[in-house]
Amino acid sequence: MTEAQCALDSGTGIRVLICRGCCCGTERKHPEVDHDGQIVAISARARARVVDCVGECAHSNVVIVRSGDGSSVWLGGINNPAITAALCEWLGAGAPQPPPQVLQSRVFVRRSETVGAGAEHV
Repeated sequence: MTEAQCALDSGTGIRVLICRGCCCGTERKHPEVDHDGQIVAISARARARVVDCVGECAHSNVVIVRSGDGSSVWLGGINNPAITAALCEWLGAGAPQPPPQVLQSRVFVRRSETVGAGAEHV
């Protein structure tokens, strides 16, 4: 079994939603980011799903980490290899709370009730 399979089969119940659509994941807004590589890296550490715009474009690139208990951590500005690596390391550890210091400044509170077209699915 590969390390990625172990992470997925660990029973942590962690799911990650990766926003891609309006602003997140676009070369137009973030040409310096390897968007496909980011999806691959995150998917190797947790069950990940790409979703449409979640209406938090001011925070792009947005990643939502959902724990097995139903709680969610919204992270914005996941836009460089070091931050993506820190996210993947945290996910690989089971995403214990609170997130590591390097991710703390990227945690934000979702706007209430004013969300984008894809947010009803998150």
